[in-house]
Amino acid sequence: MIDKDHKLPSKTWCALPWMHLSTRPNGHVRVCCTANASGIQDKDSTVKTVSEAGVVRNDDGKPANLAHTPLVEAWNNKYMRGVRKMMMAGEMPPSCLKCFKEESSGHRSKRQWESSKWIDEIGLEEIMEGYNPDTGTVPPRVRYVDLRLGSKCQLACVMCSPHDSSTWVKEYRDIYPRLKNPRLRKSEEWEKDSGKLAWAGGSYAWHKKNPAFFDELRTQYPHLKQLYWAGGESLIMKEHYEILQELIEQGHASNIELRYNSNGLDWDTHLFDLWKHFKNVIFHFSLDSIGDINHFIRWPSPWRKVKSQLRKMDNYPHGNLRLTSAVCITLLNIFYLPDMIQWKLENNWNLFNKYPAGSGTLDMHLAYWPPQLNVKALPKWFKMEVEYKFEEFYPWLEDNFDKFNIPVSKTKWLKEPYGINRLKGLVNFMNSEDWSERLPETAEWCFTVAENRDLKFLEIFPDLEWLQWYSK
Repeated sequence: MIDKDHKLPSKTWCALPWMHLSTRPNGHVRVCCTANASGIQDKDSTVKTVSEAGVVRNDDGKPANLAHTPLVEAWNNKYMRGVRKMMMAGEMPPSCLKCFKEESSGHRSKRQWESSKWIDEIGLEEIMEGYNPDTGTVPPRVRYVDLRLGSKCQLACVMCSPHDSSTWVKEYRDIYPRLKNPRLRKSEEWEKDSGKLAWAGGSYAWHKKNPAFFDELRTQYPHLKQLYWAGGESLIMKEHYEILQELIEQGHASNIELRYNSNGLDWDTHLFDLWKHFKNVIFHFSLDSIGDINHFIRWPSPWRKVKSQLRKMDNYPHGNLRLTSAVCITLLNIFYLPDMIQWKLENNWNLFNKYPAGSGTLDMHLAYWPPQLNVKALPKWFKMEVEYKFEEFYPWLEDNFDKFNIPVSKTKWLKEPYGINRLKGLVNFMNSEDWSERLPETAEWCFTVAENRDLKFLEIFPDLEWLQWYSK
């Protein structure tokens, strides 16, 4: 359900196609970042509802890419008009499958929380203002931009790829030729996809191929309510700082909420001085576990430096920062999630996931790609182990409710969509389908990556020792 029983235009309606623009690091325009994963909904990932689901298409069938497609043209092209009209008719666009599958398993989807947020903040009438039901067009007033200026990143996370991280490129060329499983090779394919990107006219430096994009973006500054920065890694991109400075100088900053998904390992010394001018800042700190497990998943992020950077962020002095976690749930870390939540609650924090964020626990999202790391691929017996560990953890959360230090009763807290209910939703999602036939790919991927990085997988993940059974 959308929060507070909002009266919506239809049962499949989402606020984003009326107010939001999302980019990929390669310049492709998307309905939203979640829509981009809607094709990865089958245990055989070669079966997709639509190829590159969620990527907006031009009328010639090629992806709308900002290296050559004007922003306003992508905003109201045939594809986007079709998405809006389907939603208004109560139909489910193929690009939106991921949200509806999450909702069916009890996990609160991006469609639900984004729609609630924006209805509460600007109202349904303003979101829909100017919509033409006959054509599916809306005026080009982009209130919310998900901006990814290329793939520059200093990490090579195990669930990532050269599509989103420049650091992956060299390592990919070391690892990929050693992969033997045909389906794993297909799901991890990149060089061929690079050829498809060239065919589409895109680039991992798309904004440099089309400097006019920044002029188009400037026309949207007066309308912007949120500017969302994600990977690559925005905090090491000079363009990120230049745009913030420009928004401040033009007097727009006080009307704009900044939002980030970031590994938080490096930032310019004047970042906090820039942030203080904005309406508020939401920083989703990418953190997938604690200690060596996080180091393996978000390679290479030494735990000592991660903790140091998180503490610096937690001590931000200007009062307009909401600091949350961005835990990416995969089969590598779901078993250890209760330990991570306990670690969070047993350390003192000023800002980090302060209630109501994650109901005082942690904020998290599900990884759909790569398919061999999807939680659905766990074997049935280990899913039962995960579920048992979670069931044992719920009473601990209740018994340690005082550690949350939050201004609501335990009775009210237990009913909230985050906290225990979110954890139960994760378990339901994990159990909703059996993808365990992919475990040979999981084993080959994890052990090959670990070997290439000179890491001892079984020492880092002792509870996943059974994974070697699937390794040829």
